[in-house]
Amino acid sequence: MGEPDSILSEARTRSGKAGALRTLQTALAAAQAQAATTDWTAVSRDAFVERLVGLVPEIDLLIRGLDAQAAALETYSVTVDELQGEQRLLAARRTTADSDLSDLQFGKTDFTTPGDTFIFMPTDVRQTRQEEAFETTYAQIAAIDVLWDELATRRRTADATCVRDLGSDQVLGATAWFGTNAAVRGSVDDLIARMNTLSEADLAVLIATNSDLVKRMLTATPETVPERWQQLGEPAQLALIAGAPALLGSLNGLPALARVAANRLNASTRITEIDAESAKLDAENAGMDRTRGRWKQSYGRSDQIAKELEQLEDERSYLQRTVDGKNQLYLYDHEGARIIEMRGTPSSETRQRISYVPGTMSNMDMFYDGSVQTVSQWFVDNHPDTVAFIYKDDLFPGDSDGTRGGLAKGIPDANSADFAEQTGPVLAAFETGLATDPLFADATSTAIGHSWGLANITSAEVSGAHYDSVVSLSGAWMPKDWTADSTTTYADFSYEDILQVAQGTGGVGDGNNPRSSDAFDSGPYYEGPKWYPTVMVDNHSLVATDDPRNNKVLRDLEKWMYK
Repeated sequence: MGEPDSILSEARTRSGKAGALRTLQTALAAAQAQAATTDWTAVSRDAFVERLVGLVPEIDLLIRGLDAQAAALETYSVTVDELQGEQRLLAARRTTADSDLSDLQFGKTDFTTPGDTFIFMPTDVRQTRQEEAFETTYAQIAAIDVLWDELATRRRTADATCVRDLGSDQVLGATAWFGTNAAVRGSVDDLIARMNTLSEADLAVLIATNSDLVKRMLTATPETVPERWQQLGEPAQLALIAGAPALLGSLNGLPALARVAANRLNASTRITEIDAESAKLDAENAGMDRTRGRWKQSYGRSDQIAKELEQLEDERSYLQRTVDGKNQLYLYDHEGARIIEMRGTPSSETRQRISYVPGTMSNMDMFYDGSVQTVSQWFVDNHPDTVAFIYKDDLFPGDSDGTRGGLAKGIPDANSADFAEQTGPVLAAFETGLATDPLFADATSTAIGHSWGLANITSAEVSGAHYDSVVSLSGAWMPKDWTADSTTTYADFSYEDILQVAQGTGGVGDGNNPRSSDAFDSGPYYEGPKWYPTVMVDNHSLVATDDPRNNKVLRDLEKWMYK
């Protein structure tokens, strides 16, 4: 049954799978707790909860089985190592005995002993000694054979014991096939077909223990993901949401409701991380309090810790609302500064799909405090058949130094063709994924870009994105290689603001701006608040809010979008 090292490797593999299933248990418990809330409508809640409840005891049984197998294999590895050591010793003794017998048979032994005084030996003595030597050698060989048979018996016993202890050899059930070379060579269609035959428990095991295979089945271009997802039965879909939320939560082409359900679980995971980070910072702060009299530099660090704790609390509060079903996240990746929030609920009645891309200085904090969602929410509130996505995938100019950048680098990046060129394909892939969602099949697609957001949108058009309508809210510029789509309508809504003044100099986007383009419908500038020192800056922000002073813009945009 193999070498000790390979047997031990199998034991460790099973221990690893048991560990993965323990992680899955934690995820399932979180999923069950969250799915049990009455306001969750992202997927079939009752079916989801029912499956999760049924999985818990089965997963526990599988873990115990894997642990037992690992223990049995570890014991077997030690036994085999001992037996092979004895086997090598017996083999060496047998080789020596066979050599002695050969020497006797071919007269290579003179039968003298160290005590013999004379070399001359009478014939009868020589014959006696020869017979004794043969008898001794034969006895040694016979004894070695007995020990060898005993060793073989002990090995058979060890094998049988291991097989008995591996009585749950089918602990991985139907998932065992997915670990074979046939699975590696199999087509995605074959993998999905087999996945659809698995029980809920087998699905959980497969997802927890074979993540690379799951990625292979689902990860593809946004155009192919929907087909693969539809090939999966509902049990497999629900198991994937519960067992692989990190993968599903960022998978372009997956239906929006499935991604929202996955990111609800991801939000819960992130909250656990935040709590650990906060506890660590609290402990560090407490330690500095005890030494503050001796270490003046602790004051600066204490202020920094207070700021970090405040930022973590803002993020946690936002994510808790997500866990509670009050926010809907289509994407969430804190480390990557990636977030897409969905407002409204996709359905067969959805008639308007908005992609809202905020402006230059947008960062994660602005999502947490709700400042970039107001325009989208205004349209969703006034039009129940509307679903809006507030988009920030990857770094924006304002956070190009991290999740909290600044003006110094934000403004140059906002006017950089190279920067926009990098972000355009990302937005285009997002749009391609949304367009495949069957619940948006009858919806008009509208992209609304505030300030730099328009540069992002038109860069996405260059990369292949298509919209029925594109709206500029004091939009910045369009790439040089951008051309208006003949099937798309374009419009600009702006106050006379700081950006409009800068555009007048020709220094923004090399003069390729919405109001200099025949493609964009645009009337006179809207009249903003009366003059005061910061009005030109404030007007630029005002156009992207639901402030009552911006009502004229919103109402005109509404007429234009819902005509």
